[in-house]
Amino acid sequence: MTNFDAICAAYGIAHDGAPRQVSERVWHLNDGLVGVAVKLYADEHAARAQKEAAVLAHLQAHGDARFRVQSLQRTLAGDTLFVGPGVRAMATRWVPGQTRTYDTFTSGEWEALGASLGALHLGLDTFDTLSLPALDTLHARLAAIDADGVRRGLTEALGRDRANLHDYVETSLRLLDAHYPGSLAAFPADDPQHAIHNDYNQFNYLFDGTLPPLILDWEAAIGAPREYELVRCLNHLPLEAPHHAAAFVRAYARVRAPRPQNIAWAVDAACLQHALKLWIVQGWLNDPARFAAHLRGATTMVAAFDGARERLIDFYSRCLETSDGRTPT
Repeated sequence: MTNFDAICAAYGIAHDGAPRQVSERVWHLNDGLVGVAVKLYADEHAARAQKEAAVLAHLQAHGDARFRVQSLQRTLAGDTLFVGPGVRAMATRWVPGQTRTYDTFTSGEWEALGASLGALHLGLDTFDTLSLPALDTLHARLAAIDADGVRRGLTEALGRDRANLHDYVETSLRLLDAHYPGSLAAFPADDPQHAIHNDYNQFNYLFDGTLPPLILDWEAAIGAPREYELVRCLNHLPLEAPHHAAAFVRAYARVRAPRPQNIAWAVDAACLQHALKLWIVQGWLNDPARFAAHLRGATTMVAAFDGARERLIDFYSRCLETSDGRTPT
């Protein structure tokens, strides 16, 4: 019996035809209706699987129409996951739709995404993590950063390929110096670090003709102050298209009020992440053809944030202060 035979038996899925692979780990099973999405996890990702299923079960029970997530399917035994030899699987109802790049989103879609994130954060305030392996937190991740080690890694890479890595490495080093100290020293000590999506971006918004889009892929969820995700998920949008970013932030604030005193810290913590992507540097050194696009994109992104700290803080602060619908300039 194959894994999919066992999975279908566990869920009582009478599938019609062979499973269709739609991404690296997600498959579509035709059950004669809309279908079932099956996400596979290797044994070493058991904690991720358990976390993702628990988050979806919680949000499904929460029943807030202001956000949309996948509809978790339970096994015939009532389990949120299938566990078999060497594999775990999570099943959700299939939703047809498409992902799109952020530059195609309308202001109305940005507004819907902002309100959706605010509602998700409210819903996750009551998410019980006690039944899970310890939920990773942003504070723990920041405290574990070896800033000197990151500097050494970037500098050593520059010595191996100065011609192609110069701009990315030099800019990343400046971002590290500008944002690392405040990201930890100014961390909001009183924040409970409730769960956030932690990957709320264009790759995980499924557009199907209904707003808000369906939000996918919760396995990266961590505990963090919510202002961090508000800033992190917009990346450089406030610098590139402030009217869209303002629509998102104001819609979020109408649902859940951010704490303005955390904005400067959130900018530091979010910008810092772009200086830590040593995997891009190592990937380029090992396989330049495969990582060329990654390196170009990362270089463009760090350049956008270089020296933009005060502009970003000012943007978010004014979005939260204004209520007359004007776009910050």
